Amino acid sequence: MSPPAGGGIKRSSWLTFRRRLLLVRTLLRSAASGDALIATVNAELGEQGYPEAAAAALKHDFDALKGEYGCRISYDRRSRIYFLEDLGELALLDLPDECLEALAFLEASFPEGSGLTEHANLRALLDRVFLLLPPIRQTQQRRRRSSVRLGMATGQRIDPDVLALVKYAIEQRRELIFDYLSNFDPGRPRRHRVAPYGITFRPEGHSYLDATLLEVSPRGGETIHAAIDYRLDRMIPGSISVLPTLLPPIRPSLPRYKLRYTLVAQVARRRDVATYFPDTQIVYHDDGSAEVTATVTNLWQARQQLLRYGDACQVVEPPELVALFRKTAEGLSQLYPPIES
Repeated sequence: MSPPAGGGIKRSSWLTFRRRLLLVRTLLRSAASGDALIATVNAELGEQGYPEAAAAALKHDFDALKGEYGCRISYDRRSRIYFLEDLGELALLDLPDECLEALAFLEASFPEGSGLTEHANLRALLDRVFLLLPPIRQTQQRRRRSSVRLGMATGQRIDPDVLALVKYAIEQRRELIFDYLSNFDPGRPRRHRVAPYGITFRPEGHSYLDATLLEVSPRGGETIHAAIDYRLDRMIPGSISVLPTLLPPIRPSLPRYKLRYTLVAQVARRRDVATYFPDTQIVYHDDGSAEVTATVTNLWQARQQLLRYGDACQVVEPPELVALFRKTAEGLSQLYPPIES
């Protein structure tokens, strides 16, 4: 039975449109050479991809995308690479105003040129989403100003090789070894072997590796198998190696500590004390003060969090955290000795 009249033309038109759409999708991922674009199309469409005269057909497709939709596709003759600069009227995405407000919020929080390695992928995502919007929505978005933004400080630049190796170790679930220079190492880094689990970027501008300490040389005051946050910019470039040893399927249980601290009435009287830790329970007293109990696994992080209260907070337990605060207090007393009257 022969196909209906005009069926072949409709099928051919659909395949041509699909091929051109595939070109756009490929260029949205990254710039590419003509050969790479032809290979991508043929890999997905098979015999229905480009004919033998592929280069001429590719040029025809680009001309059609530019003429019919106003796409802006540039070609660098030196590198022989095509770049998608603007989709024109070929809008592949539109968003409600609420989502555009969220997009403006992210753009305000992570501006261009922030210089932070870990922001690079987020900026690339924002730029790609913006490129997918219809021209009129792009114009509206350029005029939009977010009244809300994250308070993100600019931390120290992280060595790209350090970040890449740490990410690789986490993804492959392998042990990591590196030289590390902390605030308490007097000029000489020490060798740390750890089980890495994740990277956290904090508002003060620093990025931390969440890891379980397995070994450190020479030994310091760290607890083996404790959770430690390592600042990525303090890992010594060139010293990092991903070890062949695989991590266990489940992170071993970390030492758990019962945390108990009191807050003076000045910060607790409104009965809206923040809950920073798991299993937090708060008991408010008649004098306006409060007693807070919780469970923690990272004593260093707990100390950093509670130091925000200044002298409005007194840690009662665990004794290990009390010792950390006592050491901090001794250091502060040396920096700020009593003024003689």
